[in-house]
Amino acid sequence: MKKDEKSSLISSLQQHIANANGIFVIENHGVTVKDFEALRRELAPITSVFKVVKNRLFKLAVRGTSFEGVSEFMQRPTAIAIATDSLAVTKVLAKFAETHPNMTIVGGKMDADLLDAKAVEQLSKLPSLNEIRGTIARILVEPASRLARVSGEYGKKN
Repeated sequence: MKKDEKSSLISSLQQHIANANGIFVIENHGVTVKDFEALRRELAPITSVFKVVKNRLFKLAVRGTSFEGVSEFMQRPTAIAIATDSLAVTKVLAKFAETHPNMTIVGGKMDADLLDAKAVEQLSKLPSLNEIRGTIARILVEPASRLARVSGEYGKKN
């Protein structure tokens, strides 16, 4: 990779990092290209970047940002997911890691917290924002529907 290509990659990563709400690091040793492409397709709607990057280049890209702590996870050949929807990314990565034992979630950063692999896995078990909204809507609508049902039954008795 030539010097201008490297600087172009670093600036591209910096732009994506500036708009990210989370970054996750994955070790992908032993994962087939076909499986990795399937993961990439699944992550495409919820990440701005999912790619294998040289550790040194990624460390240069995150230097001076709020995500600088993520660089400590960059020890072996890794892939990074720069997330636009962090919670959804944790769900996809955890599901993929269950079916592909060769892939390891190393850690990441979401909001202000640096997360290890266990924390990422725990986050993946939380309900998504849409699921929470659905639960709240169901809780709000349930009493009104019960009242309507009871009123309808009462009207049938007379």
